[in-house]
Parts: sequence; C-alpha cells; structure tokens
Amino acid sequence: MTAADLAERLTELGVKWNRSIVANFEAGRRPTVSVVEWLALSQALNVAPLHLLIPPAVDPETPYRITPNREATVRDARDWVRGMLALNSEDKERWAQEKPDDESWPFVWLRPGQSPHEIMRTRDYLYAVALERAQRDREQGGTDG
Repeated sequence: MTAADLAERLTELGVKWNRSIVANFEAGRRPTVSVVEWLALSQALNVAPLHLLIPPAVDPETPYRITPNREATVRDARDWVRGMLALNSEDKERWAQEKPDDESWPFVWLRPGQSPHEIMRTRDYLYAVALERAQRDREQGGTDG
C-alpha cells in the first residue's frame, strides 16, 4: 500500500490524512497519533489495534516501555492491554472488579500441533459459556464478585 493509498483509506474512514502526513508518520517526524487515528490505522491496514500499539516480539520477554518511567515485557504489556493482567497494580481486587463479567475469559492452553479448527472450536465454546454465564448473572441480578 502506498502512502497515498493509506491516506485515501484513512480519509474514507473519517481521518483526514494526506500522503505527506503518512510519510511524516512513517519517517518518525510525527511520532504520535490520537486514539481515533490509531483505530483508523488498524482498520485501514487490517490489523488488530494491539499489534500496532505493542508489536508482537520474537522474544516475548523483550522489554517494552509502558510509560517514560515504567517497563514491562512485551508479553505482559500485551496481556495488560487485553485486560488479562493487572500490570504493576497495587490493588488487584479493584482491577478484577472493573472487568465486565462477560469479558472474564478462561485461559486456553494450546497443545503443540493443535489444528486451527480445534483452536477456533475451543474459542467459540468458551465464548458461548462466558455469554451464557453473563446472561444468567444479569437475570439473577448480578454476581457475587
């Protein structure tokens, strides 16, 4: 995709970038983007927003700067963004309370050699279970935490 193509796609998505803005961003002369721009870039490039924010590393233990004064491993940073890890949290109970019930995903341990079909079937099953549990909890007036 050329800079002009990306700019055109972003404009279609409501972010008025031109070829020059794309070139400046690629060259690092425009080092930041807004959240709206980030999400539009993800759409335009057809990648998950997480991959643009914290690119997958060959070694998941690679350090990643979260803030100017905080670092985590790429693995922990990505899990934090996914809502799966309370990164540097002093109050893990509050962290858990802020997560919507229907987003409390169980971990899936993949077996070596597991087919993509098996992975998708497991994911779909766990998603259905989580939705059923959330619906049941709503009908019963909430959860006990």
